[in-house]
Amino acid sequence: MNNLTIVTKLRFMAAIAPAILLLVAALIVGAFHVFGTTPQEIYDNEYAAARAAQGMETALYKMDWGRTQPEASQIVMDQQRGYISEIEVARQHIGSTEQAQSLEKIANDARPLFDAMRTASPSDDSLEPKLRDLQGAVADLMSLDDAALIAVANNAEVQSRKMIAITVVGLVVVPWICFVVIARLSGNLYKELKAMRRRVEALTEREPSPSADTQALDESLSKLGFPKPNPMLAE
Repeated sequence: MNNLTIVTKLRFMAAIAPAILLLVAALIVGAFHVFGTTPQEIYDNEYAAARAAQGMETALYKMDWGRTQPEASQIVMDQQRGYISEIEVARQHIGSTEQAQSLEKIANDARPLFDAMRTASPSDDSLEPKLRDLQGAVADLMSLDDAALIAVANNAEVQSRKMIAITVVGLVVVPWICFVVIARLSGNLYKELKAMRRRVEALTEREPSPSADTQALDESLSKLGFPKPNPMLAE
């Protein structure tokens, strides 16, 4: 047996829409905050890692070039310090296991190569293959950094689409569903109240002196917007 009155149903449907709107509003505020901080987070993490890898690549090319310059020892030493500094920066912004493994391999391969470069003659070409391999490893790390940056951008796009769907459902679909349900319930209520008014009028016409119950019912219908028909308007 259904114990819910039509008034209870109307109140329930009227409460659903604002409750959902509050929830969606909280989600939208959170989404705006996340999307607003995403560029800074990308700059501080993925982009910082990419810049560090580019700095490592630049340092390697300058080392290779500096070996043939008059102040070769100083140039190589300066670039090696810069290279090591970029490795430390990259370690602080690791975003995946692949990046971590690639970075550690680069650091391990660089140590013996740099030790050899400090004592090698500028005309010694035996270090070139190792230097090229290290440059290739750095290029691979740069590709991983680019992939991480693209992944973050794609994830942001996916999240934005989800928020668009939530916004459409929460701000458009649900309120309209509630409106349609309330309109139908109120329409049924209107029909029943009109029918009650007709029955009250029929009882009044049959009774020379309307009873207290009939008068109370008549007053209740009048308060609800269904007063007695105006005799002056009757056909």
